[in-house]
Amino acid sequence: MLKAMLSLWICVAVLLPAAAVPKKASQRPQDAVNLTLYHVNPIGYSADPINMNSGDALGDMYFDLRGVGISLECAIPSNATERHCKNAEVVAPDLVITKLIIEADRRFGAYARCNICIHGSDHHGNENCTDGEYVCSCGRDVKHPEPCTASVGVANVSQRYAGQKCTQGMAAWECWKLAVASKTGGLWFSTLQVGHCGSSQASACTWRLVQVVKRVRKTCSDNSIFKIVERFDQTQGAGCFQNCTGGIGALRNTSDPCWIRCFYSTASGADSGSPGGQIAGMPRQALQSAWEASFSSDDPAYLGCPHIRHPSNNNDHNNSNNHNNSNNNKNNSNPSHSSSIPRPTEALGSLTI
Repeated sequence: MLKAMLSLWICVAVLLPAAAVPKKASQRPQDAVNLTLYHVNPIGYSADPINMNSGDALGDMYFDLRGVGISLECAIPSNATERHCKNAEVVAPDLVITKLIIEADRRFGAYARCNICIHGSDHHGNENCTDGEYVCSCGRDVKHPEPCTASVGVANVSQRYAGQKCTQGMAAWECWKLAVASKTGGLWFSTLQVGHCGSSQASACTWRLVQVVKRVRKTCSDNSIFKIVERFDQTQGAGCFQNCTGGIGALRNTSDPCWIRCFYSTASGADSGSPGGQIAGMPRQALQSAWEASFSSDDPAYLGCPHIRHPSNNNDHNNSNNHNNSNNNKNNSNPSHSSSIPRPTEALGSLTI
């Protein structure tokens, strides 16, 4: 009897249509390249950037630097500023920046706007989402979003944000954001669940997390950049910060309009907040080396920051996910990132940090 039942079960299983057995996406993307990326979000979220946006060093540095003027931008709420002023990746009190390596199919697609849902909206086209969840919106028209694809999306920061010029009537903070986009350039990437290798919800395998390199508090990373900008102003700049009541270093008030103006004047040029102003200021390499220093060292003397463990303790320093020796891949590179970034002391010559 048992033998007959077993034979019947085997026959039924063989006759079942293939569609009845769910297919799992491949574990590795094809035509792969390794990307070193950075992502900022509240500390409680996973380091695996599912339905999230990340950037190369310059791209994520742009996201960080454009937020320096957030107190001015959000002083008078408006529909135009709502996306930034209510963005949890900008205004949350417990932000961290994660450096990670992903393996991606180099056949990139259109960039997807991925954000945390707040009060049922991501402010980018999704108006019926679940609070606290990452959701992505695709298509050029925010009011009429299109279905997202599995491809890893890519966007050029300069092309996306620096095409507009600072004109009469624009607030200084608007002009500074445009100037920073021109100054840093860089790339943004979108990695969606529909393309996440190994995910049961993936329609294709286009990317996977290889390694969580390091996670630092954004306040520490910001302090590293602020210190190098303030010191550059002291030694090679116009001495702008000395005119601000809040001062610099531990006494700095980053919401003080004077401090904000001096920051952008030093970083992107004294006239970068005015129509027709020149993009100048300190060397981009000095800013980038300060950004990199947070992750390359734990020593504050070198602008380093300590590694922050994820609350679940699952994302340890240098922990890898399905590593499979991908770090030995000869394609381990970024389209716009140099691996030979000098330490801050080297980037600024004789300037002492």
